[in-house]
Amino acid sequence: MAGTLNTPLRTALDGQLTPKFLATLNTNGEPNCVPVITIHPYHDGTLVFGEFLMQKTRANLGVCDTVSVAVLDDTFTGWSIKGRFRGFETRGERLDFVNTLPLLRYNAYTGARAAGTIEIIEVSSAISMSRHSVLSSYLRARAVAAFSSRNARRPCMPLQVAEKFRRMGAVRAAACRDRDGFPRAFPLLACVPAGNNRLVLCDPFTNAGLNGVAPGARMAVAVITREPIAYQVKGAYAGTRAGAALIELDACYSASPPLPGQRLDSAV
Repeated sequence: MAGTLNTPLRTALDGQLTPKFLATLNTNGEPNCVPVITIHPYHDGTLVFGEFLMQKTRANLGVCDTVSVAVLDDTFTGWSIKGRFRGFETRGERLDFVNTLPLLRYNAYTGARAAGTIEIIEVSSAISMSRHSVLSSYLRARAVAAFSSRNARRPCMPLQVAEKFRRMGAVRAAACRDRDGFPRAFPLLACVPAGNNRLVLCDPFTNAGLNGVAPGARMAVAVITREPIAYQVKGAYAGTRAGAALIELDACYSASPPLPGQRLDSAV
């Protein structure tokens, strides 16, 4: 699809609690994917978001302007949006707009220091899942994980991170580098741990998001819960097993206050 927002997607982006994830790339093409709930459509056809405790994302945007946004609404319908970052504004109507959003207006930490603008380049077709298909995909991912469990000497996911990924009600998003040089971000509903160094992905979002992605590609996967607590893990796509995708993990980070970006795996 061209870079336009249809009504269901605009409604989802306008939702104050709609899960939205922003993917960026560093100079080596390594993806980073974190929840950015402040992403909203703006009146000129762009997206805006608040710069708030996002050190790695901001660093990536300073060297690579290609971005992707993953969106999932409460009907289990998801989209991927590709765009170009057009800069931060530290004053003006975009920043005023972002700081009037309830999530920042009543935030216990601070308001946004800047408003970022994303020019929409491409919007994917919507993918929808029924409640039954969400459950069946989740159970299938759990079954594959049970036969693909891998515990390594150096565990990547601490127990509290693995527990969040095991929650059926948690929302995840994954990101990789697409062939066109943009990050490709997509929502996930069936994504569970297989031991402490591997994730199993198994749903229609995964099938579409990993189409054409070769084993060995770098991946980032974020998870957010209702608390809200968020984490991000990184690793390499390891192909498929029994129709499910595998990611071998090598890094884990906090992705929510009070210490966003803090590394949590045993490499540190």
